[in-house]
Amino acid sequence: MRETRSTFEFNEPIERLWSAITVYEVLTHWLADEVRGRPKEGGEFSWTWKLGLEGDFTTKGIYKKIVSGKELVMEWKDHPAGDIFLQLLFESVSDNKSKLTIVNGGYPSSDAFNIWLDGAKEGWDGQVEKLVTFLAEKPDFTKFIKKT
Repeated sequence: MRETRSTFEFNEPIERLWSAITVYEVLTHWLADEVRGRPKEGGEFSWTWKLGLEGDFTTKGIYKKIVSGKELVMEWKDHPAGDIFLQLLFESVSDNKSKLTIVNGGYPSSDAFNIWLDGAKEGWDGQVEKLVTFLAEKPDFTKFIKKT
């Protein structure tokens, strides 16, 4: 099995980075057009992108592991390449600096899946750019969070 791995530095405290990635109301501002499912081990999630003339694209999965402020692991239930996982590793570097390592793996060794592996790397790198922009433009994104 193969994986892609990228590490990014943020000028953000770890708590803010964790919230931007795990609070589903916030994810709709930088990740997907529609997000369902709050992070809970064993809980399901879905992400939907509105692609205009191409229609909507929705992907679904399960939260496999959650260690607050440290690690988030999700597994897709509907990926064409099979049992693909996304592992997000969070590291606090200082009070206002943190690192995020994105591991997207489980891709079969066959060259037939290279397009999926390459697309995953490109896609997550692009999403991180959107996240960086969102965090810079929204110093207080708590207004997006619904009170439960």
